[in-house]
Amino acid sequence: MRSASISREAILRSTLFHIQIKQCQYIDDFPDNVASVFHEMIKSKQMHDFEQVKKRLYRISTSFFAINKERVCKKEFYEGLYKRVSTIKR
Repeated sequence: MRSASISREAILRSTLFHIQIKQCQYIDDFPDNVASVFHEMIKSKQMHDFEQVKKRLYRISTSFFAINKERVCKKEFYEGLYKRVSTIKR
């Protein structure tokens, strides 16, 4: 992934869109936390591949995956979101 500047708002919009496409629900600040992880890694130029960001994403404390366990699994959700964020126009 290129490390050009992507706004946090663009990442948040992509995260919310990804949640909507998957028809998932959330009750906590999950989208904001996810957007923060991506934005920090892009800002610090450390985000190169999914494996590097996966560990940070998996540490997010959320009820999102428990609530949506029948719709989405963690690995597929994060991989799809990573692909979506990596294609955001810079």
